[in-house]
Amino acid sequence: MTSDGSPIRRLTAALRAGDLARVRSVAAEVRHVPLPEALAILELIEAQDETRFEPAAVRWAGRLALEAPGLTLAQLHLAIEALDGLPDDEAKATLRAFARRAPPARQAGAPAPSSARARVPPNFL
Repeated sequence: MTSDGSPIRRLTAALRAGDLARVRSVAAEVRHVPLPEALAILELIEAQDETRFEPAAVRWAGRLALEAPGLTLAQLHLAIEALDGLPDDEAKATLRAFARRAPPARQAGAPAPSSARARVPPNFL
């Protein structure tokens, strides 16, 4: 940790500032980017780096499928349609609601659940 605070706090500050380069740099230091923050990163990528948006959106949808308990196929389909609809405000609201379904971030140093360990990369980017 630096004098600027924890990596997750620096990530939040970089997201608020809309600084994609800084977001990428700090996200690399975060062991697990929570799904809502990963969505904020995705929205920033959509706005500033269109060529990387689609691969990042696919990764985010994969994480949603793995991390949101009880997510149905129809709900995943709706989320994918919302990803395709970004930057529309209704699409953002839909995705934020789905992102909040994922459990809160794990404590630093806590192992990932065994079912997610092999399939979910430790970081969004």
